[in-house]
Amino acid sequence: MVILSLEASGGEELVPYKLVRALIVIESGGNDNAVGDKHLAEKAYGCLQIRKPCLEDVNTRFRTLHKPVDCLGNRKLSVWVLKSYMSMYATPKRIGRNPTLEDMARIWNGGPGGWRNPRTEGYWRKVLRELEKQG
Repeated sequence: MVILSLEASGGEELVPYKLVRALIVIESGGNDNAVGDKHLAEKAYGCLQIRKPCLEDVNTRFRTLHKPVDCLGNRKLSVWVLKSYMSMYATPKRIGRNPTLEDMARIWNGGPGGWRNPRTEGYWRKVLRELEKQG
C-alpha cells in the first residue's frame, strides 16, 4: 500500500474543503449514490461523478485497483480520488505557478489540461457561483 500526503508544502490542504464541497454540489447535488452519463458505456459514479479515465490515472500512480463503481455511495473514496488526481495534475510544475481553485475545478472537469481548455470555463463559473453561496 502506498501512503501519501495530499497536502501542499507547509501542511495546508492541497484541495481546500470549500472546493471539495462545491464540486460535490455541482457534480451530484450532494448525492453519494449518483450515477451519471447513463447513456454512455462508461458511466460516472458517486458524489464527484468519477469516471474510468480519472480512476485509471490514479490507480496507475498510486498502485491501487479501484473501479469507478467503487465510488458509488463512498464519499471518502471519491474525495480521496479527487485529491489524488489534483496531486498529480494541479501542481506548480505542470501549471507554471501555484494552482488556483479555478485551475483545480477546470482540471476536474476537463482532465489534466482542463485548466487551459476554454470548454471548462462554464464549469468554473458554476463552481464559482457555488463557492460564493458558501461564503
